[in-house]
Amino acid sequence: MNRDELLGEIARLIVVDPKAGERPWDGYALIAWYGDGISRLNGFRYDKGQPGEPLTPSGVEIENRLEELRRVTQVKDKAPWRVCIIRINREAAEVAIDFEYEEPGKWYVTPDSAAEIADKVKPW
Repeated sequence: MNRDELLGEIARLIVVDPKAGERPWDGYALIAWYGDGISRLNGFRYDKGQPGEPLTPSGVEIENRLEELRRVTQVKDKAPWRVCIIRINREAAEVAIDFEYEEPGKWYVTPDSAAEIADKVKPW
């Protein structure tokens, strides 16, 4: 799959994920964070203009697609991205993607940073 196909597939997997579908949402953001030998996913649901609420999908399939996306988007002779942010705006039927190469720490979600990061990654 190419980048756009993978992005569409990841968005589809988020939308149909049972955990992400437990409560309604009109916007969603997923942060895939890669460090030395570890990776983390953090998701946030947004509904009716409310602040983001932590809600990370449960599927291993999403992680596999993100790994594949990391491979297909890597530029030759350069390190792959460290953070991928996927935003879904359901009402507008839009999916956007951003990559972070230089400062992955600013996207590392902790209990203290979750609300601030959720606000930064809003899909609108």
